[in-house]
Amino acid sequence: MSEQIAARRGMALEEYLERSAERPFELLDGEVCLMSPSMLLHSIVIRRLLFALSAAAGDSWEVFSETTFIAPDQAASNWLTDSFVPDLAVFDSAAFKALCADRTLIATRPAPLIPALVAEVLSPHDRHSDVARKVSRYSALGVRLIWIVDPQVSQVTVYQRGSNQATVLGAADVLTADDLLPDFRLLLAELFTL
Repeated sequence: MSEQIAARRGMALEEYLERSAERPFELLDGEVCLMSPSMLLHSIVIRRLLFALSAAAGDSWEVFSETTFIAPDQAASNWLTDSFVPDLAVFDSAAFKALCADRTLIATRPAPLIPALVAEVLSPHDRHSDVARKVSRYSALGVRLIWIVDPQVSQVTVYQRGSNQATVLGAADVLTADDLLPDFRLLLAELFTL
């Protein structure tokens, strides 16, 4: 009787850290997804979103750009199956401060903390299948609000936890985060106009 052994998906933390230092990537369900280099348009949009979110965050939220996070259930593991590096992430300030109490952990491992909001700014070479998988994984992990920002067509697709429908906003629309950041309002024309 032959026994088949399933290949273990993902990689050891040490290998992950070494390889990501050479070329940034994310792990989605154990599969390596290389990250595209940031072009200037991509960086401009991220910078504008970062400033707008930071201005509205107050003391309740922490806003970061390109910060790697993992699911909390992988915090003590030396094996990773998922790691995410969203262009922007908004974390609960109290949970963030509690995590920062362990200086060694935050210096040596991806943050085991789920953001409340993530924003992914698309690059021309991003694969739609990877974006869809990330949206699905973010939702499954409990991210409450997901923005997929496409500067090529001046649109933001908004996914809210608990909703089965995405909302597509154009340059004439206003982007909000009412449940999380009631003071955040950004006219998308301001985000996309160069």
